[in-house]
Amino acid sequence: MLHDQEPGSAAATNTKNWWKRPYRMVQTNLRQTDALYDQKALAKEVKDFGADVLLYNIGGIYAFYPTKLALQAINPHMKGDALGDAIEAAHSEGIALVGRYDMSKATRLGYEAHPEWFVHNAKGEALEYNGTYQACVNGGWYQDYSLDIISESLSKYDVDGVFFNMFGYTNFTYSGHYFGTCTCNNCRRRFHDMYGKPLPLKEDFSDPSYADYLEFKDRTSLELRSRVYKHIKQVAPKVAMTGHRGDSDLIRMETQRGVDRPQPEWPYQAGEQARWGQAYGQGKTVSSTSANFIDFAWRFVSESGPYQLVRAAQQLASGATLDFYLLGVMDQDDKSAFADTSKLFHWHKDNERHYVGLTPASKVALYHSHAVVPGHGAGGYSKRPASGHLAEASFRGAYRALSEARIPFDLVVDEVIARPGGAEVLAQYEALVLPNVTCMSEAEAKVIDAWVKAGGVLLATAETSLYDHKGAMREKPALESLPITDRPMVRHNMKGAYFRVAPGELPIGDDVKLLMLDHSYYVAEPVGGVETVLKLLPPQRFGPPELCFPDYESDMPGAIIGSHGKGKAIYVPWHAEALYYRDSLQHTRTFLVDLIQRHIAPAPVKVEGRGSLEVTIQSQKETGRTLVHLVNYGGQRNNLYEEAPALHGLRLGIRDVEGAAQALVAGKTIEPEGPADDQGYLWYILPPVDAFEAIQITSK
Repeated sequence: MLHDQEPGSAAATNTKNWWKRPYRMVQTNLRQTDALYDQKALAKEVKDFGADVLLYNIGGIYAFYPTKLALQAINPHMKGDALGDAIEAAHSEGIALVGRYDMSKATRLGYEAHPEWFVHNAKGEALEYNGTYQACVNGGWYQDYSLDIISESLSKYDVDGVFFNMFGYTNFTYSGHYFGTCTCNNCRRRFHDMYGKPLPLKEDFSDPSYADYLEFKDRTSLELRSRVYKHIKQVAPKVAMTGHRGDSDLIRMETQRGVDRPQPEWPYQAGEQARWGQAYGQGKTVSSTSANFIDFAWRFVSESGPYQLVRAAQQLASGATLDFYLLGVMDQDDKSAFADTSKLFHWHKDNERHYVGLTPASKVALYHSHAVVPGHGAGGYSKRPASGHLAEASFRGAYRALSEARIPFDLVVDEVIARPGGAEVLAQYEALVLPNVTCMSEAEAKVIDAWVKAGGVLLATAETSLYDHKGAMREKPALESLPITDRPMVRHNMKGAYFRVAPGELPIGDDVKLLMLDHSYYVAEPVGGVETVLKLLPPQRFGPPELCFPDYESDMPGAIIGSHGKGKAIYVPWHAEALYYRDSLQHTRTFLVDLIQRHIAPAPVKVEGRGSLEVTIQSQKETGRTLVHLVNYGGQRNNLYEEAPALHGLRLGIRDVEGAAQALVAGKTIEPEGPADDQGYLWYILPPVDAFEAIQITSK
């Protein structure tokens, strides 16, 4: 699949700079017995695999070095100094070593000395699992003793970076058993100091304190991360700290699946995380470590090589670098994914220069709110609005619609948009999709409204901006650009309803005159001078067959399109994207995509030909080049991932470029078919695309 090439420029030998470039990391979550593994052999195995960064245990629950701290347990299997030997071995091979801390728990040494530092539920029970005790974010283990561990280890060892496992609040065991919230005195006191009220009695919005508790967890976790980050920079200024939200030098997340998750499998997890990291990090290096194993309870059964390739392809295509996660060392009982992953790592090493300094070049953005969509932050507020149960389906449906329509897009995130500089981030896009973004702050709304007024095209659905950032209902939308006058009235239970499609309203042909509607419809009063498309057929009779004919058609629209300053705002008063996620009806996708495309300039890149493809575009400003990725999903069928059949006969059109293109995976130069067409596209016939292809070309 990956063409062997002459190596590119060598990776930097200064291991302290590992995080400033597109690295290739192998994370080893070490067991106690792995301290006995030959560290020189491990470093060589990691290097031979194609990686240039090794993630190795430091301490927290168990120290992998001879700690002098009384409450940090030493790995009982260790002989000598495993961490010291690993650092020496890694540096001798020219690879960086990132130390892994797990401050989320401690052994009985810490718990029995200071039980008040650890999580206790309303029954007074400690959250214990296999002899380890969960630390409370607001307790002394996290707030103070973790800093002692950091000071001791970073003062003694020349590590190149640090990673913290399970940073934050936990109310479940590894076995998935719900434990309840922490009600220790530290949490009680701190919550009361911040909000002047007691902790909620249960975790749902029937308790008036619950919205504040969600914010409390978020604020205190970010404050702790900031405290740790600042401490690291005092002790070892050159050591880079990985992170997620909050203070960090780079963004690092995790891609994995769980066998108990509801189907269908979400195939875009890796790409979504990469896009989120790019949007949140604003220039920081991003990776999302891909778990080798299928689930936590079966950490030694490997995912397939093709699954690892499609994850990695999504991440490279969306601005992230390569990261591979093992439980234990390289000596695994199931190496199903090793050959494909190692070959990809070596290919990336040879092509690393093409991935340096890339920035997104899409013109369409999809909005991600950590208050609404779970997975990248505190989340949970979206459960408060009436349509909260559709939050994830709305986001994923919009994501799928854009991806499957082969429209290059990026994410923008609420936290970036709401802070200084957010307007500049939004200004690079021509269109923004708000998929039922129920919860929105006034600050977010003002930035978005100003962007529309300046010429942006906004597509918003359902209950977007009808609730504040904590999920409290508003009397009217926060977005003044929406072409409606007031809060819409909700019509629930639209089962059996349709939209009538008039001739020429959608690019779906004259044979299709209906779109399907379900869930809810939002009866809105349009402002003056708007355009509408589609007409609602309210719930129709669907049985017995003799009575299945339309008996009423309304004038209520399927979309309302209005002007706001130089821009346009489109309001879709139903859950079109959530229905697309559920049903995958292509005409629903066409409806959403067409509403965007008809109002903006042609996309910077498009692909002709059959196949399940995702297309992304990035810019390398330093060299004046454009990098287009095509990701092949043909090997994925729900939760089955096999080798993707090669796609043949694809044509790639790119605007504002010139000359021959380089197919980096195939290792071929491809010439344009001829001069640019009347829309400015230069067209290329692509070589067969296996798992993915990366096309590099010079920008005009």
